[in-house]
Amino acid sequence: MIYRKGKIYKFGYFMIPFLIVTSLGWIDPMADKVREGNQLYHKGAYEEALDKYVDAQVHAPQVSQLDFNIADTQYQRKKYDEAARLFEKIVQTDDPEMQAKASFNMGNTLYRQGKMKEAMECYKKAVDFTDELEYKGDEAMNSLKNDARYNYEYVERKMKEDERKQQEQNQKENEQKQEQDTRDKKEDQHQKEDKDEEKKKNEPQNDKQESGQKNTQKNDDDAREDKQDQSDKDKEKDQDAKQPQPMQPQGQRQMSKEEAERFLDALNHAEKETRQMLKDNQRLQHKSVEKDW
Repeated sequence: MIYRKGKIYKFGYFMIPFLIVTSLGWIDPMADKVREGNQLYHKGAYEEALDKYVDAQVHAPQVSQLDFNIADTQYQRKKYDEAARLFEKIVQTDDPEMQAKASFNMGNTLYRQGKMKEAMECYKKAVDFTDELEYKGDEAMNSLKNDARYNYEYVERKMKEDERKQQEQNQKENEQKQEQDTRDKKEDQHQKEDKDEEKKKNEPQNDKQESGQKNTQKNDDDAREDKQDQSDKDKEKDQDAKQPQPMQPQGQRQMSKEEAERFLDALNHAEKETRQMLKDNQRLQHKSVEKDW
């Protein structure tokens, strides 16, 4: 709906079924069908009204007013594709009044389909067609012209508003994406820092464990060496124990003082003689050899 000056203007406002009855009232079968269809239409029984209009069209297939009634009923049934096809057919006729009304309703149909620019073009055509009419003072056509202009401006404003909202939505989505990217980067940085911290905590423990393993290995080696040394010592002791020891003289007589003094004198004399012999040998070695020539 469009609100203007306290009035409500509905899209699909114009309908002209009574024109058919007035101009073609002498065709009783068609007139009866159209009259019944009009009554059902105004009651909101669009399915039954459509059947009556279609039945009437059997008797007058070339009457554009019947196409208009059928298109308008399809619009009320929200069958916008069928309605647009028939409105477009009417716009191609040579009747400016029918062209103006069909263009206006065509604009409403396209608006319902979300085709804003195409709808604005149809409203503009409706204004142009009303300007071509010979009778400018027709109240119904003047009302259509004003409504077409209002609808044109309304759709134009709505397009700008939708564009603004879309820009705001895009900006909001971009900001949310940037915020999410920032959070993701911070989260990745925190995870990296946690991993680095965990790695630092584990490194000393590994070194200590490795050092402990080396110390354990060294202690084991030292223990084996000590054990080997002790084993070697034990073997030496066993061998020493097995070797024959010199027998101690049994019942040896103790030397007297006089004998000891004589023994010492003999040793001294022997020592003097030994030193004298060494001196004589040294003199002989250093004596110059006379030349024999």
